[in-house]
Amino acid sequence: MINILFSVLLFVQMPSGEDSSSLVESILSEAISFLGVPYVYGGTDSTGFDCSGLAWRVFNDNGISLPRTVSAMETVGVAVDREDLLPGDLLIFDNPKHTGIFLGDGEFIQCSSYLDRGVIITPLSHPNYSRRYSSARRIIGIDPEP
Repeated sequence: MINILFSVLLFVQMPSGEDSSSLVESILSEAISFLGVPYVYGGTDSTGFDCSGLAWRVFNDNGISLPRTVSAMETVGVAVDREDLLPGDLLIFDNPKHTGIFLGDGEFIQCSSYLDRGVIITPLSHPNYSRRYSSARRIIGIDPEP
C-alpha cells in the first residue's frame, strides 16, 4: 500500500513536456558533476556515494523524492522496455542489486564499487551490465493516472 501511494505521489509531482526535459538535464548535469567521487557504502553526498545514494541525491536535489534503496526504487514510476529508454530513466541490475541513471546514447552514470571506481559513465552494452540488466523505471515525464 505504501509503495502504491508513493508511486501515485511521484505521478503527481512530475512535470511533462518541456518542463520534464529541463528537469532531466538538471538531474543528469548534477550526476555528471559527481564524476570521480569515490564509492562509499551508504554514501549520499560528494564525499562518497553508493549506487542508490547517487540516484537518490540527484533526484531529491531536483525535487523528486525517491526511496533510498534499489529494491524500493524498482517499484516507483512506470516500467520501461530496454529499447524505449530515455535519459533520466533509472536502470536496475541484479546479482548484485545495482542502479544507474540512463544518459542516452547507450550510456549510464553509476557509482561503482568495483576497483573503487566511484562515479563513472559506463556503456549499457558492457558485458557485466548487459547480462545483469533487470529493468528500467521512468520517473520523469509520466502523465498522472486519471
